[in-house]
Amino acid sequence: MRKEGVFYVSVDFHICYPQALEHVNARLLELYPDDEERFDIVLMTNNHAQVGVRLINSINHYGLTIERFCMTGGKSPIGYLTAYLTNLYLSADSEKVQEAIEAGIAAATMFTANKDVAYSDTQLRVAFDGDAVLFSDESEQIVKEQGLDKFFEHEQLNENKPLAQGPLKGFLEDLGKLQKKFYAKNERLNCPIRTFLVTARSAASSGARVLKTLRSWGLEIDEALFLAGAPKGPILVKIRPHIFFDDQMFHIEGAQKLGTIAAHVPYGVAQKYQKSV
Repeated sequence: MRKEGVFYVSVDFHICYPQALEHVNARLLELYPDDEERFDIVLMTNNHAQVGVRLINSINHYGLTIERFCMTGGKSPIGYLTAYLTNLYLSADSEKVQEAIEAGIAAATMFTANKDVAYSDTQLRVAFDGDAVLFSDESEQIVKEQGLDKFFEHEQLNENKPLAQGPLKGFLEDLGKLQKKFYAKNERLNCPIRTFLVTARSAASSGARVLKTLRSWGLEIDEALFLAGAPKGPILVKIRPHIFFDDQMFHIEGAQKLGTIAAHVPYGVAQKYQKSV
């Protein structure tokens, strides 16, 4: 049975997760010894149960704590995600990810970095694109269908109208809940979770609506970087996130080349547009 307040991240068998995540759990246990509000990892694989011993040996070898397994013997594990009350599903299999998204589960396809980069073991760093990731694809639809000038006009006219939520808004909320646990113990400056918004939007022409939307949701983001169309890869090198979520593959590929682990969110008008060209 699901523990109250636990945030479940389901991953397929060849996705590893950072030591920083375990550090977050250790800090929470230290500050709140009687509270079970923390991360839990569920290992999902369509391998047969006989593979379980090898997986257990690998997990123990790397010193990871994964207690929950789901081995489906050749069938897709996606049907079990809701039973595990999954908050986020990560996989290298894009078909499984699409299936999860269609089932209403926040999900993304993982892409490993093309070169090794050192990541923090003591702070979990998560970077998000905005439109079609944290927010809906409303604005991207206008760009694709009517062009940038109409997009800027639309954003200024609707500056005070919050954007609709995107597929990963709930996961940002989950991170925020954990961050507030540290803030309540005067640990804001030493919080082991840090979040980043990395968006192609321009701050001057279309940034206000994004920030006002987050405020209307009662969410904080630690750093917001508005790039006005500049490449995201060099910024991500400086941030060194453990994972970066974006809905457009050219941003994913740019991040990969410079050493960032990236995750593609298959959602919104950008996907339909890419398939049609």
